[in-house]
Amino acid sequence: MKKLECIILGRLATNPMSGYDLYKWMAKEAPYFGYSPKPPQIYRQLNDFHTKGWVEVTVDQRGSGPDAKVYTLTSAGVAAFVGWAMSEHTPTIRPLEADFQMRMLLGGVVSPQAAMDVLDTELKYRRRQQAESRPYEAPADLGEAAVPVDADWQAELVRMVGERSFLLGQSNLSWLEMAHARLAAYIEDHSNTDEQKSGEDEKCG
Repeated sequence: MKKLECIILGRLATNPMSGYDLYKWMAKEAPYFGYSPKPPQIYRQLNDFHTKGWVEVTVDQRGSGPDAKVYTLTSAGVAAFVGWAMSEHTPTIRPLEADFQMRMLLGGVVSPQAAMDVLDTELKYRRRQQAESRPYEAPADLGEAAVPVDADWQAELVRMVGERSFLLGQSNLSWLEMAHARLAAYIEDHSNTDEQKSGEDEKCG
């Protein structure tokens, strides 16, 4: 499923919206998804959803302006969204790509366990990646460089940039570890609460 499809399905899953309202929301939240589509792209995608039977359209009569078409997910649209949200997560090579954040924010609303499945996959991948990471090394032999290069300065530059890459990866991994523990505690706590409620219902019956 394309990124724009996922974003629109994820937003409509929690709130019916017009195409213009979707555009305003996506323009504001673009940094979270690493993607900022133009209005024609959004409307084409909504029309495609309508053709597939994933959305139904109602007219919202707005007295202060022109009427707006409001898009609401149908049962088929909900099934498409849940299918994406519950599908296997594939981490990207670059640790700070927006794909993971988009999947957690939009797909994670299905259930805490759905979010945990995504988080668990991401965490395992980043653990391996960070353990195998090696600092980038400047070429030992510069040869006949087209641009005059000071070897000592290049080595220092490479060290600085390499440290940045390592620390960004380590910071991201630390957050994943913390979030994993926090979500696991949340799931366990709410599981115990549900069991208590179930026991009380049985007694009342």
